[in-house]
Amino acid sequence: MTRPRKAGQSAERTIAPGSIVKLYLPDHIFIRNRVVQHGELDFRLEPRFMDSLTASARADASGTVPAMADYALLEVIALAQHLGPLLRQAPGRLAPEQLTPIVERINEIAQRSPDGCIAAIVLCPWVDYAAHHAINTALLACRLARMLGMPDEERDTLMLAAMTMNVGAVALHNELAIQEAPLSTSQRQVLNAHPLISSCLLRAGGFDNRRLHTLVLTHHERLDGRGYPFHLRGSEIDPLAHTLHVLDIVIAKLMPRSYRSRLPARQALAQVYARAREQMDGNLTTQLVKLFGVYPSGSFVTLQNGQTGLVVKQTEAAGKPLVALPGNPGEPIDTTEPGRKITESVASQPGLRHFPSLVPFWPLK
Repeated sequence: MTRPRKAGQSAERTIAPGSIVKLYLPDHIFIRNRVVQHGELDFRLEPRFMDSLTASARADASGTVPAMADYALLEVIALAQHLGPLLRQAPGRLAPEQLTPIVERINEIAQRSPDGCIAAIVLCPWVDYAAHHAINTALLACRLARMLGMPDEERDTLMLAAMTMNVGAVALHNELAIQEAPLSTSQRQVLNAHPLISSCLLRAGGFDNRRLHTLVLTHHERLDGRGYPFHLRGSEIDPLAHTLHVLDIVIAKLMPRSYRSRLPARQALAQVYARAREQMDGNLTTQLVKLFGVYPSGSFVTLQNGQTGLVVKQTEAAGKPLVALPGNPGEPIDTTEPGRKITESVASQPGLRHFPSLVPFWPLK
């Protein structure tokens, strides 16, 4: 049975994996007053709306990526601090040459310290939520892509989409990170439109990668058809866009908000896995569970001898990572040894004052 299509949608769909889905501007008044379609996947900001964004934008940011830090956790924080001003620039100022070095840097972090990538996601505090969410999603995208043997170009496009998918609603995402009340009508309108607005801002800056725009435009579509803004369903969604959707959700659960702590990685992944049947690709969520491991790097565990340890490195033995005692990064514990096996996870949320003591466990140099 054919599903009824929303007004403004094309009846023509391209459903082959990796191909470009043909999208047409939804008939929402809020969107129609702000976005104009010029062609397939070519959405532009309405001039008056563009002017309003330009008037409220920050000054141009530096495109120079800071020198690599000595440790993965500090490097991730530095990249988020660098990306924040770039995302808040006036329309047309964010350019590919500003983000390509960040993609390259994240690839380098993943190569030098794959466990440091996961630990940074699990442990790092944030100041600018939108920027840090973008970096964390790109980190996880990089690790997953490498694990799956994804081609380099596809991996880098996924990472670039992770960093730019929310550029159309940076201020809103930062508001929601500290807001306890439900979304207002105006916030909901911006949220529903932000995939389109993000694509428009990327167009204005000279991003012309068709696959990138597909990922950004459809990263909130759901397999059950209840996503937005195009209400695509199942095979109508680019598989890589669906991957980005799942990564986005996982990172949102792993990052703390002002009104709640971050979820432990095992709990976050369990919630995502439970929704896999209707909303997500079950195989993809299974791969993410394997990537994080039974006890993710950066998490705390209790050993048989009663000691509390920090997981620092995954091993080939599932559920038996290397663990270190706080304050002693140079001597990891083999959890396959008698008396040192892991008995349980510890739902620990280290405070800011403890963060410096965790940094040395994942060096980059």
